[in-house]
Amino acid sequence: MTLTKDITAKFAVAAVAVAMIFSAYAPAAQAQTTEDLQQMINDLLAQVAMLQAQAGGNVEAPASAPSVCPYTWTRDLTQGSEGADVMMLQQFLNSYPDLRVAATGAGSSGMETMYYGPATAAAVSKMQVMFRAEVLTPNGLVNPTGYFGASSRAKANSLCVAPAPTPEEETEGEEGEEMEEEEEKMTLSGEASLGETDLDNGESSIEEGDEDVVVGEFTAEFEDGDAEISRIDVTLVRNNQGGTDTDGDVDPWDVFDTVSIWVDGDMIEEVDASDEDEYLDETAGEIRFSNLGIIAEEDEEIEILIAVSVQNNLDGVGVGNDERWDLDVTSMRFFDADGVADTVNPGVATIDFDIDEAGADEELKISLASNNPDSTDIIVDTNTDTDGVTIMVADLEAEDNDIELNSVTVKVDTVGASTTAVVDSIYVVIDGQTFDAENVSATGKGTFSAAASRYVDNDVSDDAIWYVFDIDGDVTIDEDDEVEMEVVVDFNDTDDGVRYSNGTTIQASVTSVEMQTFDAEGADDLSTAQLTGTAIGDDHILVAEGIVVPVDGFTSTENTLGQDDTIGEFTLEFEVTAVEGDFYITENAAAASTSPTDGVAYTVSGGNTTSVTDSLTSTADEDTIGVFTVREGETETFTLVVTVDAAAAGTFRVALDEVIYSANANGTASPVTYTVTPATDFRSAPQSINQI
Repeated sequence: MTLTKDITAKFAVAAVAVAMIFSAYAPAAQAQTTEDLQQMINDLLAQVAMLQAQAGGNVEAPASAPSVCPYTWTRDLTQGSEGADVMMLQQFLNSYPDLRVAATGAGSSGMETMYYGPATAAAVSKMQVMFRAEVLTPNGLVNPTGYFGASSRAKANSLCVAPAPTPEEETEGEEGEEMEEEEEKMTLSGEASLGETDLDNGESSIEEGDEDVVVGEFTAEFEDGDAEISRIDVTLVRNNQGGTDTDGDVDPWDVFDTVSIWVDGDMIEEVDASDEDEYLDETAGEIRFSNLGIIAEEDEEIEILIAVSVQNNLDGVGVGNDERWDLDVTSMRFFDADGVADTVNPGVATIDFDIDEAGADEELKISLASNNPDSTDIIVDTNTDTDGVTIMVADLEAEDNDIELNSVTVKVDTVGASTTAVVDSIYVVIDGQTFDAENVSATGKGTFSAAASRYVDNDVSDDAIWYVFDIDGDVTIDEDDEVEMEVVVDFNDTDDGVRYSNGTTIQASVTSVEMQTFDAEGADDLSTAQLTGTAIGDDHILVAEGIVVPVDGFTSTENTLGQDDTIGEFTLEFEVTAVEGDFYITENAAAASTSPTDGVAYTVSGGNTTSVTDSLTSTADEDTIGVFTVREGETETFTLVVTVDAAAAGTFRVALDEVIYSANANGTASPVTYTVTPATDFRSAPQSINQI
């Protein structure tokens, strides 16, 4: 302020003060005593002194005590509050030059009102800053709120227990020292001007239903002094980047719940963005935040976060990958130390963000579990059902949200007999809960059989059924967690008209075709694109009578080399179990290419050989010389030794292909061939043999 302006201001203040005295004196003289009139004159003279001090830049408190004290405030006050205690609060605030409600007009000294408006809130904010250590800091606040709550009320009451002291008296006590210290810390200084500003992206992608997500980070720095930011205007405008406007004009109040301003982790102001009337400019989607009271110190960058809450159940309105929302800070109003206000356009670049439909990143994945049963023989009974056999174990994993299961589909294939002949019943165990198959379904392929009332595979060599299990929301998979799903079968016996024979295989699977028929929901129903993965179980061979050669019975492979590394000796051990009877295997061993009719058959791979010799031994008894007996329910170990004399250097391997057995003690009558599956599990490690 220039000297000329200073003198002019003083004369103006004096003139106003004299007018106030005479206007107040004339009517009062008719009804008041001399003592009352003198008190009124003293009060008005104190206000004149205060106004003169303010015009001259003096920040001292008035010499006379405010008439409001002593006084005790008993309730919280906020914008919109009315009552005598509001007027008392304004009088109290006006008694301190740095906390005045207004310089002139309503709310100014001598013209206090009973309405708590924005000016009162701004004055309370200044008081909160002045006594930051007692009002803001204990509540974890950095910036003022303008709300005359418990902490603010306690401070005002402590200052108003007696008539307010003069500056000298205040300074003498601890309260005065604290007040001077706070004023020294927080009193604005200088003639602030806006320096550098910027608006950076917060979260670039959010979901409907999200709350208080930071989408913009506005930073500002002031030069030549401190500033108090009192107002910020922002705009939210839909930007249809997809080129095709499928949902027409979308207004922000149909998409957003709230928009808020945050500083240092505290919400400073929030606007109801779902209310069309809260927008200054509906076309521009402009929202105003007022009475902020944000203090920005000179040359210190202040960060103001802009957050939004999005409505639920938008049904595609204003959301999606092809649509974005533009955010801009269009205006900011601030005051410097002299109370001079300035309204500026920060000049920042517009940023944008998109809103995805709820659950857009959710996913339900299936994979084969580590404890899925390997391919093996399943022993079934000839006249009694075999219950509770697990044929597949899969993992179900939820991503990005908790996912509730409503139904799952599993395909079951059998080869050698119809699935209905083999399967008595089937159920799944998911996260420890059991669910029976409710119905069958066509899933991508197959032909409906009216006679069987189900869908069957078009492949005549097998029969497939798609079983649907109703979960009905009884299983919820926690976000980023997984649960096991076991597929368990109760098998029919084989006696009723020989429903199926030895060698029939069964396999359970969930491919992408089945997976996409799962019914699951997170924030919303999962789409087929959110149902991913496969789980294909191993084949299992059903055995009702005969022998079983389990994969886990293949116990060792040993390779040794003969003289000069020209001869390789391969040793394979495997187990044989007899089911529903005694069975006999001769000690004959031969190359599969010779098509042996008894004993075991093997294959040598890797190159030409000069000669191959073999021998078969067993832990089983020989009831007949040269024939091993495997008794019902017993398991015996067999050892096949194959010696390879190579015709040329190379790497050789030996694999067990077949075990040929008979129900006759001679081991050769009516032979039955057991094909070892898969052969790779009954194969020796490679061995390099040098040329002779």
